[in-house]
Amino acid sequence: MFRCVGVLAAPHPLPPATFTTRSGTSLWTGAANIIDRRIIGDMAARNDVIVFTAPGAFDGFPEPGSGIDALVMTRDGAHVFRRFGRTDGLALYRGDSPSENSLRAERLIAECAPPATSDTCAVSRVSSHDWFTLPALILACTGALAGGLLAGLCVLWRQQANSERAALRKAIRRGGVQVRYQPLRELSTRRLVGVEALARWRARDGSEVPPALFVPLAEEMGLGRELSRVVTQQTLQDLAGRLRDASGFYVSINVSAEDLQDDAYPDFLLRTVNEQGIAPPRVALEITEGSPLSDGHVRGIVRTLQRQGFRILIDDFGTGNSNLNYLAEMQADAIKLDRRFTQAIGAEPAGTLIIDHVIDISRALGVGLIVEGIETEAQAQYLSARQPAAVGQGWLLGRAVSPEDIPPE
Repeated sequence: MFRCVGVLAAPHPLPPATFTTRSGTSLWTGAANIIDRRIIGDMAARNDVIVFTAPGAFDGFPEPGSGIDALVMTRDGAHVFRRFGRTDGLALYRGDSPSENSLRAERLIAECAPPATSDTCAVSRVSSHDWFTLPALILACTGALAGGLLAGLCVLWRQQANSERAALRKAIRRGGVQVRYQPLRELSTRRLVGVEALARWRARDGSEVPPALFVPLAEEMGLGRELSRVVTQQTLQDLAGRLRDASGFYVSINVSAEDLQDDAYPDFLLRTVNEQGIAPPRVALEITEGSPLSDGHVRGIVRTLQRQGFRILIDDFGTGNSNLNYLAEMQADAIKLDRRFTQAIGAEPAGTLIIDHVIDISRALGVGLIVEGIETEAQAQYLSARQPAAVGQGWLLGRAVSPEDIPPE
């Protein structure tokens, strides 16, 4: 039986391989397990994956009858995968023609895979009166090997499929998730008023994985709360100095749906800002419209956060399932207009009309307006002319940077 148990906490040295195939797979026979040396068994490794064969994997395989011997081995005889019966001297044949005297006493059959496909070879010997059972034996031996190899391939495939999950879990728990900060600027003056904290993660090959992919994956794995707390703690440590000064500079942090269903979240957040000497109003919490905002329990947690002094922002406004009545009821500090509406400025009349209505709504409700995805000067000018107090975010106003690269103003 094979079982994938995850990533080792620390590297374990491997002993010299018994045999290495042409494809680069290393094999060990009867080796002491690298985790528990009391366990003796077979191992196979390729790249960064190792497969352990359970010591009793072949316990249920019947032993051949009297006079039947077999080896499942490499083509050149350098490595034996499995022995059946009395195999002394059997490997010496390896498909060579036995002597005339040997033929009178026993019969040898060697079945090897085509040279281009595998190193595998099954060699069997049977006494002359029992030779009729040999085809069944060869079939059984080859089937056992094929089954073992197939199981190993399944493990490798499953390991590859789960490798990103394992890597993400390790990153969240061992400091592999980084935080970058994108400027928030008042559109009329271009003054820096704050930053948004954005989680960043690189896969094992060094490529950056978009948050739209790894954040939902973390939530699916039950790590949404853990990721949220890691990002929050790192953010408040990075920006403690700026958030304690008299400038009014603030940071906005994304809040997951799991956070809003967690009774312990408000206490965690308040404790964390107190440890850094930061006033709660210097922290804005971005709640997406996709969160379960109609849930009374969730609304209760949001109100608790508001009583504690944290700002509440409705993120991705216009794309979720909340309505204007809810927006008015929550008394949010600001709404964030989704970037897809920003891209419509000057290009889609309907989208531009929606923006104008959202500006009117924010003004009527007395809530702030933050506009995402500003990439051109024309977009910034259009929004600034209609709502001078609006705050903008986007590549035109600054890309996400490390904490030491946040501009002073």
